Order: sequence, then C-alpha cells, then structure tokens
Amino acid sequence: MTDLEYKMDLEYLYFALQKHPLLLTNEYKRMCFEQLYLNQKNKKYDYKSFINTATELTTFFQDGHTNIEIPYMSKDRCLRLKCCWSEKDNNAFILMEQYDDIPEKSKIIAIEDVTIENTISMISSQIPHENIFLVKSRMILYPYLNYHIFSERNLKLFFGKKEEYLISFLVNGKIIKKKIPLSQYDGFLDFPSDKSFLSYEIHKKAVVMHLNSCICNEKYIATLKKLAHICKEKQIPSFILDLSQNMGGNSAVIDKFIKFINIKYFRRYEMIDFSSGEANYIVSRQDLIENDREDICLPNEIYCKVSYNTFSSARTFAVTLKDNGIAKIIGTKTGGKPNSYGMPQKAIMPISKIRFRVSRCYFLRPDATMDNAITLTPDFDTFVDS
Repeated sequence: MTDLEYKMDLEYLYFALQKHPLLLTNEYKRMCFEQLYLNQKNKKYDYKSFINTATELTTFFQDGHTNIEIPYMSKDRCLRLKCCWSEKDNNAFILMEQYDDIPEKSKIIAIEDVTIENTISMISSQIPHENIFLVKSRMILYPYLNYHIFSERNLKLFFGKKEEYLISFLVNGKIIKKKIPLSQYDGFLDFPSDKSFLSYEIHKKAVVMHLNSCICNEKYIATLKKLAHICKEKQIPSFILDLSQNMGGNSAVIDKFIKFINIKYFRRYEMIDFSSGEANYIVSRQDLIENDREDICLPNEIYCKVSYNTFSSARTFAVTLKDNGIAKIIGTKTGGKPNSYGMPQKAIMPISKIRFRVSRCYFLRPDATMDNAITLTPDFDTFVDS
C-alpha cells in the first residue's frame, strides 16, 4: 500500500469513529478526537505507523468494543506460551502448559527483565480497554497480533527486534531465565467453541453451571429447567453460575435465567442507542419488570463467579444479578466495566481490509448509585458454604 492509500483508510476509520456515542454526547471529547486525528493526518505512512495511528484512534474511547482486529496468519510468529492469571496465587501470571523444562503452573515474572506489572502498563496503550483487568485478559486470550503480548509484533514494539526473547520464570522459589525463540503461530489461541459453551456439576450442597458464552438457545433453557428440578428434588441449597470464562454474546440469557429465580420484579440495564446519531432510549433502568417465573425455581442462595475474562453480555449478566440482589459475586474483578459502550457495528477498511468495530449503544447498570464503578468487585473470593 502507498502512503495515500494508508491515509484513505485512516480517513475511513476516522469517519466511522465519529458515530461513537462518546463523541455524540461530549463536545469536548469530540474536539479532542478531531485534534488527535488532525495531528496524525499529515504523517508519512507505512504499515507500522498506520497500525499505530489506527490503534491510537480506537484506544481513545476506552471502550473494549471499539477496536481494530488483526488476526494471526500461518506466516506470523510468536512465543508459544499459553498463560493465565491465577485466582489462588494473588493473580500471578501462570504458565498453563509445560514449556521445555519449565513445569506447568510456574510463574512468569518478567519479559526481557521488564516486570509483568510494567509490561501490562506498556501493552495497555495497544489494547482498547475499560479497565486494566480487560488488558490482562486480552493480552493472553485474544487471537490477534495487536493484542497478544507474545506476538512478534508486540515483542518487537516493546523489546526490540530479536529472534528469541528472555523470559523469567519463578520455579519452586527459584528464578530461571530462559531464551525462547519465535515460532510460527499454530492456532493455539482461539475463541472457545460454541459446542462447549455449557456444562454443569452436581454436588451435595451446590450445583455449578458453567456458561462460557452467552448463547440463548433450547439447550440453555432446558438445562436451567433440569437443574432447577434437580436442586428441588435433592434439596441442594446453593446454585453457582460460572461466567469466569465468558466473553459475552446474547444478553437474552439474562431474562431467561431470572425466570428461574423466585422474585416478583427486577430491573434491567438501561440501553441507549445512538445508531441514528441521536439518543434513542430502548430500555430504562427505572422500569420495574414483572418476572414471569417458572413453576420450579433455582435455590434462593445464588452465586455468580466472574473473572478478568467476564466481558460484554457476561458482565451485564453478572451486574444485573448483583444489582437486583439475586446473587453474591465470587471470583476476581471483571474485565468489563459495569457502565460501558457496546452493540458494535463491524466494518472493514476498504484498502488494507483490516477489520474494526465501533460501538453504537451505551449501557447503564440497574443500580444508579454504583455508576462510577470501574469493575464489578466480588463479594467473596470463592463460594461460601453457609
């Protein structure tokens, strides 16, 4: 692509971002965004500077639904380290699979002698986010070059061009430093399959339902009905809804779930649609919704498990249960901010063909007294057996 073609794509992105609710409701932010674009407009562009500018334009909104997406291709390289954040060990950065002589569950404490804490701060400039917990989730789970901390693109950006990178591990109290070479991406990162979106476990004192994607289908509804009957028949006192690996989907799962809760009324999220360029109030959080309860409901003691990965509709699900007094929250803080933008419109830049999304709606939690919260904070770390 030529410099002119890059500028044409940036202009296309700029005009699409002009429709974001933030710019339609905040004149000062609109002026700041316009100035940001004008400051970048006259640069000489190649691919690297083009991606950097597109990233800067989208991160401006502090919105996890407004972003550019650059998927891995087979020719792309990375460090093949599958990682997670430990819930039990003070949210340590953990190796999920053994690498060479480094055992599974070892802590990763530094990249090129830069601490993980400082690395998170560095990569936050590349990942559109609502809070730092979303950065921590997406830097290891999103299968995109511009998100993954161990992609060759980001490693070069933060630590310089190399064929191998120094990773520091903490193994049995001892620091082990190991140079790990770049290798071709083999698809080890991917979004979870819809086939495995729902599972459950039955224990003596609690039923646990793992919902890994917000999919509202016959299987979901039938499972809720089945588990409600099991809880009643076996006199199981507690129900745990696990949204800790759920990045979102269809919010219709929320009302379907609440039908199995023994309450008369509840409040929904407020939804304001800006697709037309003006605020269109679709749902008000002031409205009391009459609950069309099922004949057999789940136990009164409900817990909802969340994590950094709980985002979008899953975050909406957890917050709705919390704000209506339906569930206690367990786990870690959520990557999704309780009040946030969403319902993004997907698009593709005409020349580079890079995909991007722009939010069209704003969502406000049922409990207006908690509007300033940057995350949903758990009531407990784990299930409390009462």
